[in-house]
Amino acid sequence: MFFLNLTLGEFFTLLGVVGGLVTALYLLDKSKRKKVVSTLRFWTPARSAEELQSRRRMRDPWSLLLQLLGLILLLLAIAQLQWGSKRWRGRDHVMLLDTSAWSAGRSGEGTVLDAEKRLALDYLAGLPGTDRLMLVRVDGLATPVTSFTNNRSQLAAQITSAVSQSSALNLDQALIFATQAQNWAEGVPGEIVYIGVHMIAGETMDAPVPANLRVLSPEFNREHVGIRRLTAKRDQQESNAWDATVTLKNFGTQTHSVRLETRYAGTQFAPRMIELAPRQEIAAEYSFTTAAAGELIARINPADSLTTDQDVHLRLPRSGPLEVNVYTSRPQELRPLLESNHRLVAHFFQPSQYPASQPSEVVVLDGFIPRTAPTLPTLWIDPPREGSPIAVKGIDYDSTIKNWHNETVLGAGLHAKETHILNAEIFEAFEGDIPVANAAGGPIVIARDAGAKSPRFGVIGFDPLQGQLKFEVTTPILFANFLRWLSPESFRTLDLSAGSVGTASIALDPKEHADRLRVVDDNGLVLPFTVRAGTLQLYAAEPSVLHVYSADRERIVSLTLPEVAESEWKIPSDVAQGLPRRSNLRGAPVDLWKWLATAGMGCLLAEWFLFGRQRRAKKMPVSQKPVAQREPELAAK
Repeated sequence: MFFLNLTLGEFFTLLGVVGGLVTALYLLDKSKRKKVVSTLRFWTPARSAEELQSRRRMRDPWSLLLQLLGLILLLLAIAQLQWGSKRWRGRDHVMLLDTSAWSAGRSGEGTVLDAEKRLALDYLAGLPGTDRLMLVRVDGLATPVTSFTNNRSQLAAQITSAVSQSSALNLDQALIFATQAQNWAEGVPGEIVYIGVHMIAGETMDAPVPANLRVLSPEFNREHVGIRRLTAKRDQQESNAWDATVTLKNFGTQTHSVRLETRYAGTQFAPRMIELAPRQEIAAEYSFTTAAAGELIARINPADSLTTDQDVHLRLPRSGPLEVNVYTSRPQELRPLLESNHRLVAHFFQPSQYPASQPSEVVVLDGFIPRTAPTLPTLWIDPPREGSPIAVKGIDYDSTIKNWHNETVLGAGLHAKETHILNAEIFEAFEGDIPVANAAGGPIVIARDAGAKSPRFGVIGFDPLQGQLKFEVTTPILFANFLRWLSPESFRTLDLSAGSVGTASIALDPKEHADRLRVVDDNGLVLPFTVRAGTLQLYAAEPSVLHVYSADRERIVSLTLPEVAESEWKIPSDVAQGLPRRSNLRGAPVDLWKWLATAGMGCLLAEWFLFGRQRRAKKMPVSQKPVAQREPELAAK
C-alpha cells in the first residue's frame, strides 16, 4: 500500500496535530456546575476551610476512541491510500499522430491517416485503465489536442476526427515537446509513441531520440511526382505578355514519366511529356499574351498515391496599358511626354470636350478648370488661380526651384536645382499634403491623397513646357512619377507564384529595402518576416495567399500546395516498433479513499448518536428538560 497525495511524514504530522487537539478537549473540562450549599458555610474561617483538589481524569474514553478512529480514516482518505504496489501505478504516455502532407496519400482502401488512426486506436485499447495519454497532432507544428487523461472515449473521438494538414513533418520539435510534457506532468513517464510514415522536413534528425520512443508505421507508397511551384511574371517590355514556369519534382526512388497539361482562361496549351529521374526537379517554361484576368492551371497525369499536389491554380489579374485622357489645347507638345512610355496609352481631347466618353483610369487637365470636378485620379498642369484644387497663396515671378523632395515617391530621381521658371503658383500646404518641389516662397508642385473620400490628384503650379523647361531631364521624370503615383497598379511589377505552405523564401532586388517591405494576407492582416542576404523569409502553417509590397513592386504568393517532405528518417535499431503486448489489468492498484471516507464519517456519526446526545442532556437545565425527566429529580429534592 502507498499514499498518492501525502508522504508518510506529512500523514503522521497531521494526525498528531488533529488527534492531540481532540484529546486535549477531552482532558480540559471548563464547564460550570451548580451546587446547593448551606448559607452558613460562607462564614467558615479561612484556616478551617477544607481544601479540595479534584483529580483530572478522562471522561468518555470510548467517545474519544471513536472520534480518533474517524479522524484517522478521513486522513487516510485525504492521503488517497492505494492498495497495491507503486510500480503498478498508472503511467503518462504521449501519442504523436502524424497529420503532415504525406498522411493524405492513398493506402489500400483509405488514406495513410486512416491506417494511422487504426493503429492509434489499437494502441489505446491495450493501455491499462490507470494509464494516462496525451494526444498530439504533429506536422509542421506540434499541437496538443488533449491533456494527460484516461478518458478513453475522449481520446478515441479526437483520434477519429484528425485530418491531414499541408505542412511537412517536424519530428525534432515533436519529440522535444513530448519529452517536456512528460517532465512537466510529474507523473511516471510512459512511452512516447509516434504513429506515421516518418518522412521529415530537412535532411536529418537533430534532436536526441528518447529512450522510451515507440514507432508504429503504416504501409504507404513513397513513389510520387508532384508540382513544387507555379510562377507567373508580367513582361517588363510588353504589358500584355506573361512568362510562366511550372516546376515538377520526383520524390521517389524510381524514374517516372508524367504528362503536364497547362491552360489559361479556357485556352489549352500543348501538353508536354516529362521524364524525371529519382529526386530530380525540372522546370517547364511558358510564354503567352493576354489582357484579360483568368486562372492559370497546371496538372500532371497519371495520378499517383498522393494527389494533393498534382494540380495547381494561380489567379492572374487583368493586364494592359494605363488608359489616360488628356484635355489640352496643345496635344503636339504633350504627346512626346506621354507616348514614350509603353505602359500607357494617351487619348487627347480639347478642353471643350470634357468629359469625353472614352474610358480612362487617369485624367490630365492642362491649363483649365472643368465645369465638374473629376472623379478619377487627376494631374493638373498650371491651373488658373481661381478654381485651383489647392489654394494659391501667391504668384512667384522669375523664380527658381530651390529643392526637390527626394524622400517621397513623387520626388524620386529629381535632383536639378536653380531651374529658372518665369512664374509659378505658390500653394497653401495643409497637413497630409505631399510637397514635391519648393521655390523660395513655398511649394510649387504638390500632391494630395484624400483616401477613400475622393481620388488622388497632383498639381504642377507652372508650365513645364515653357522655355528651357521642356528640355530639362526633370520634366519627363516628374510626369512619370505622377502617373505611377496616380495609378500604381498599372506600373507595378507583378510576380505571382503558387508554392507550398511552410517556410517561403523570396529573392529581392538589390534596390529593395527591408524597411519599405510589407507582407499582408487576403484578410489584410500584416504578417512578420525577416530579410537575410537579400532574401525575404516568412512562415505560413496553413494555406494562404500573401501579398508582398515594396515601393514599385507587388508579389502575390499563393501558398496552397502541400509541403511534401523529401527525406525519410531511418529508425534506429534500438527503438521499439510495433504494437506492444496487452498490459495485465489485474496488477493495477485499487483506490480506497471512497471506502475510507465512508467509514470515517460512520465513526463520527456513531460517536454522536452514542455520546453526543447524552452530553447535551446533562448540560441542559432542569427547567428546560421534558416533564417526564423533571418529576423524578424534583421528587428527590
